[in-house]
This record gives sequence, structure tokens and C-alpha cells, in this order.
Amino acid sequence: MESLQHILRVVLSLLLLVAVSAVAEAQSTRDPAVQEAYDAGLELLGQENYDEAIVEFDKASAADDTFAEAYLGRADALRAMEDYQGALQAYTAARDRSPDLSRVHFGMGMCHRELGQLDLALNAFTNASDLNRRDPEIAANLGKLYLDISDPVNALRTLDVAIELDPDNAENYRHRGWAHTQLRETEQGIEDLKKSIELDPEEYETYYRLANVYGFDEDYAMVIEPLTNAIKYYEPEESSDPEIFIGGYLLLADARIKLASDEETSVEQRNTLYEKVIEDVQVVLDEFPDRFPESGNALYFRGLALRMLSRYGEAIKALTDSIQLIPADNEANYLGEAYLKRGVCWLNQGENGLARRDFEQAASLNFEDPLPHLFIGFTYAKEEEYRKAIDSYSEAISKSGNFARAFVNRGLAYLQLEEYQKAVDNFNEAIRNEPTVAEHFFKRGVAYMWLDEYEKAFTSFELATLYDEHHAKAFRGAAIALKKLDRANLAAQYESKAAELEAAE
Repeated sequence: MESLQHILRVVLSLLLLVAVSAVAEAQSTRDPAVQEAYDAGLELLGQENYDEAIVEFDKASAADDTFAEAYLGRADALRAMEDYQGALQAYTAARDRSPDLSRVHFGMGMCHRELGQLDLALNAFTNASDLNRRDPEIAANLGKLYLDISDPVNALRTLDVAIELDPDNAENYRHRGWAHTQLRETEQGIEDLKKSIELDPEEYETYYRLANVYGFDEDYAMVIEPLTNAIKYYEPEESSDPEIFIGGYLLLADARIKLASDEETSVEQRNTLYEKVIEDVQVVLDEFPDRFPESGNALYFRGLALRMLSRYGEAIKALTDSIQLIPADNEANYLGEAYLKRGVCWLNQGENGLARRDFEQAASLNFEDPLPHLFIGFTYAKEEEYRKAIDSYSEAISKSGNFARAFVNRGLAYLQLEEYQKAVDNFNEAIRNEPTVAEHFFKRGVAYMWLDEYEKAFTSFELATLYDEHHAKAFRGAAIALKKLDRANLAAQYESKAAELEAAE
């Protein structure tokens, strides 16, 4: 719906573009009483006294049925009152009397857009633009509509004109910035969004757009500041809108979780981020404890953060609450992951049976996801049910043929079953998919040692040390393999390095 500020801009534009010509016309041909009623309508419209404005415009049109501007004034008043159908009827009457009034077509476009009739809105705005290419409000709204119908190329072209005509309009920069980003012109998009913030530093939607741009680029460190500002400056547009920016808090929590999972994030920073996630979602839960789906997502994020802080009991409760909050016959995008993460918590508490049931539930919800089957394998391995574990790992591999973690764990299960060549084969698959991970080579070295293939074992341990020069166990394994090969001198060097690394731990 149109904001008060936007309505005022419409009124001011009418006063500047219509009133002057109307006065001039009145001085030459129009009945003074008609002109007086019309002028009174304009004044009342500017005061937002729409009902009385309509009365005056109706007086003018009743006395002079050819007076298109009087119908236009009535239409603008009805549009300000959000009576879009009534406004369209009045705009049509104005158009029938004077088809060359650009503001008539503009008003029709605004009504059609509010009614969701985007094709009709595009036709009306285009007609308005053809009649007056120097009206910045027409250009701005046409550009915005092109964005609404996913045509960023024409949006960009039209918004360029709007900004040329009105270079201090923050909203136009926001829309053009979004058009740039849709065309993958990220730098230009960010530049426009920052310009919009410079012109209007308290518009929450611009910060929100900027955060989205950084999010698309997975630059989660940059997401946090604009989202924080979006939350700070948020104001409800409708009486039914929530008092707080729920979506902003949830996106902020999601960004913090993703930033925490970055390998370059330190443990201390990670823990701080998870604590912040809990704070973010608590604001939502304090205001809306059972609003679906927002509160469900908040509980889910809370559960994720608590799990990563090793607060497994609290995480289980939060994830359970997120699951139970989903109404019957409804779906939630987090449901499968909630079961999976709750299963991980059960697993860390040693509750293999409960964990396995959750992993099975997650597998039934996210059929193509290999992770639930991997974790089911973990539960069987903990119970020394290695054949069942192997079956689960194999199911995970069938879902993702390059899933190195599943190959590694299947290899470990074969080691436990003393099927060492099969273990080697699985470690080789892990190496093929992740050729720079030292631990894969180390595990293959262990399997070769059990096969008494000491040269291959040494080669595997050596590769592990090359990829991780601090891998003490790999140096120790290399030394043992070299001793088996009667290469005592080189074995001593590896032995010394292993002792040095172990002492430093």
C-alpha cells in the first residue's frame, strides 16, 4: 500500500503540474463557480481531507461534465483512500474526456498495481511515460514495475531516467541497485544501495536489500551490519504487520550460523556468534512464542546454536519445540534438518536408539540427502554392528558418489571386520574425492600395515606428513613401516619428528 509520504508526493505533483494549467484555463473559459469548487477540492486533497475533496470535485464535474481534471482529482482522492476500483472508474472518466493527461494514466497504473493487475499497470505506466517523459515519478514507478515483473534490463534503463530527473531520490537508487544485482552487476548494485542509504539513512528496506546482496555472494561477515540496521530502523507499514522485523532477526541468525561454520572463524569468534544467534532468536520468541513458521525457525536456529555450544540437552528441547510447533497438515522447510540435528545431539549423549530413529525420520523427509544415512551408520558402529554400519554408509554413497566421509567410515568399519583390502579400497575413494586431506592417507597407511604391505604403508604415511607437517601419528606410522623395511636410519628421523610433535601437543 502507498505510504503517507508517497501520497503527499502525488498531491504535490498534482499541485505543480495540474493546478497551474487549471487556473490558466479558468481565467479564460471556465465558469468561476466550477473553478472555485475544483480549487477547493485541490486544497482539501492536500490536507488529506479526502471525503470533502471528493464532494468539491463532484460539484465541479457536475457543473462542467467536460472538466477532466475534476474527475482526476476525484480519482486521486479515492486512490489515497485505497478505493482502487472506484478510483479506476474516475480515472477512466477523466481519460475519456482528456486522453492526453499523463497523470490520468499514471494513476490508473498505480491502481492496477495495487490490485495485482501488473500487465494493465505496465500498459498504463507506459502510456503515461509516452505522454510525459520528464515526469520523474512516472519514470520511477515504471522502473519499479519492471522489477516487479522480473525485467531488470528495462528497469535499469527506466530508473536511469528517473535518477537523471530526480537525483536526490533515495528510493530510485534502491530500486536501481536491486536491478543491477539481478543482472549480476554486484559492485554497481552495492554502490547504488549505499547511495540510497546516504540519501535516506533510516529506510530499513535499503539495508535489507544490501544484506541480501552480500548474502547472495555468501559474504556473511558483511551481512551482519546492514541487517542490524534494517532491524533498528524497521517500522510496520500496515496495522497487521509485526512490531519487530521478524524476518530480519531470522536472517541475522542464519548469517551468524553460516559465518561461524567458516573454517577461518576462530573458536572464540564461533562461540560468540552462536551466543548472538541465541540472543537474536530470543527477541522473536519473546514477542511471538508460537507464531508459525517464524517461531519455529527461531527455535530451530536456537537448537543449532546450542548444539554447536555442546549444550545438548537445551538443544534437544529447542529442536523438539520447533518440530512440535508445526501445525497438522503443514510443512516446514527446517523439519528434516531439525530431526537430523536432534539425532546428532542424542548421539552425543550416547542415546543411539533415539538418535537412529531421528536419523531415519530425517532420511524419509530429505530423501536425497546422504547425511542421515551416514549418521545411521555411526549409531551402528558405536554398537559394533559393523555390517549394518557398512550398509548405511553404502546408502549414503548411493545418494552422493563423491561423499568422502562415507567412504572413510565404511573403510573404518572394514578395518574392524579385518577386511583390510576393502578398507584400502574405500580410503582410496576418499583420497580420490579429497586428495589433499592428510588423514585419508594416514588411515590407508594403517590398513596397509595390517596387510603387511610396508612399502605402501610408508608411502601413505609419508604423503600424510607432506599434507600435514604436524601429523604426529603419521610420522610415527612412517617410522614403524620403515623399521619393518629395515631402514633404521630413516626410521629414526621420522621417530624423532614424531616425538617432537607429541611433546609440543
